[in-house]
Amino acid sequence: MSFLKKMFKRESLDEKIKRLWESAKKLGWSDVDCKKKIQIYTELLNLIDENSTTFNICAILRNRAISYRSLKDYDSALKDLKEELKIAQRKGDQIRVMDCKKIIEETNNFKRKAEIEAIGGKKAERFKEMEKQENKLWGSGSDFDMAFETLFKDLESDDPDIRSYATRLLAESSRNALQKLISIYQECLNTNPNRSSLAGRVLGRKIAKGSDESITSEIARIYYGINVSFISCSCVYCSHTNKGIAAPVNGPRVPYYHQENDKGAYAVPVLCDRCGKTFFVVWDKDPR
Repeated sequence: MSFLKKMFKRESLDEKIKRLWESAKKLGWSDVDCKKKIQIYTELLNLIDENSTTFNICAILRNRAISYRSLKDYDSALKDLKEELKIAQRKGDQIRVMDCKKIIEETNNFKRKAEIEAIGGKKAERFKEMEKQENKLWGSGSDFDMAFETLFKDLESDDPDIRSYATRLLAESSRNALQKLISIYQECLNTNPNRSSLAGRVLGRKIAKGSDESITSEIARIYYGINVSFISCSCVYCSHTNKGIAAPVNGPRVPYYHQENDKGAYAVPVLCDRCGKTFFVVWDKDPR
């Protein structure tokens, strides 16, 4: 092909898509670059069909969502993530469905935190103080112990936002904090069920992020090295689904239900994420 013919050769659709995709991959995470990536991903979405077997529209939606999230445009990010989730569900891509639910949950958390900080006031100041405590969890000694107990106490706050943020900070913190939670769960299981349950919920939320499904002891053992499973159960008072409830090994396999008291063969106290009331997950047959 002559030089002139090469110059005026028409770019195919596939070539254009690949060129745009490679251009987006070369950009960084500055606000300017994120805006450029959003423009590129938007153009790609106009070129690619959902049923394409050559190009993955879900990956483009995810990348645009992450770019929006970097710019703190959480509503646009959530819109793309929810569209990705719908497509993944239609295609039966369960791995992407689970991963997408996890990122949606994370993005909702970022959005709520941004809303609180924008309003300002006492709660925003409280969040800043909690973040200072979380920074100390990467150290050791008395500073670590005091910071851990301060955040652990926040797990029982009257404010659901404070409870949720304390959970996130503890779950996403240092290895030492994770080991402390594991120790509390095990050591307090028979002596202080409420404290054990609180520690177990942090571990459960970390492993079950974005999912309402039960986590078997086999999977939990890989993550934490202990015999525990995690289940979901709705609150007896407000019907909110509470995820990541630490339970005995056979907890997911033995029928259980919720009630206001602990009467039964075995019971686990649960502090509801939404209403803050304590209810009990109960088994008529001991699941240990």
